[in-house]
Amino acid sequence: MPKIFTNENRDELKIKLLDKGFKMLKKNGLSGVNIDTLTVDTYIAKGTFYNLFENKSEFIYHMMIHERTRSKEKLLSYLNSSGKLKKDSLRDYLKWLSTENPNVFAFLTDAEKKRLVSSWSDKYIEDENNDNKTMHMLISLLDSPRKNPDWKLACNYMKLLAVSLATKKVFIKENYSAMIDSLIDQIVDILCI
Repeated sequence: MPKIFTNENRDELKIKLLDKGFKMLKKNGLSGVNIDTLTVDTYIAKGTFYNLFENKSEFIYHMMIHERTRSKEKLLSYLNSSGKLKKDSLRDYLKWLSTENPNVFAFLTDAEKKRLVSSWSDKYIEDENNDNKTMHMLISLLDSPRKNPDWKLACNYMKLLAVSLATKKVFIKENYSAMIDSLIDQIVDILCI
């Protein structure tokens, strides 16, 4: 990266590329994420892209992390003035997740998912404690959490929600929204009084 880029410029450019890349992914799948088009649209040289990201696979990985971070930031916007998440706010957030669908994998074919994940090095694989940390962070934000909520069951329902969003086409269309709402209600009921 040329010295004319400050760390702040570099971070802003990465976010711009990741946001544009995710829009491309949502519109046309993995094959629609074209580095040439992306660099032209962001007015940078292709070499600059490759100074930021080693390859397309790494770019998609960072896109996934960026969308997770954006989702966590969105969660914080649902907190009340006491810094807590009310039951209805948790439901609204989960509904936002299901509508916005920031899950990169939802826009990939099965073959693309396998190829992409197999191309990632071990440093891209999440550690086993991530679910525990994420769920306990969420529970700590709740205004009225259940006493000893079954965080593992809630986590599985959240993963089921993500899988449902990623495989929408396999479900019966007429009941899909009701199914998503039911999954959200299950998560809320497991975690909140």
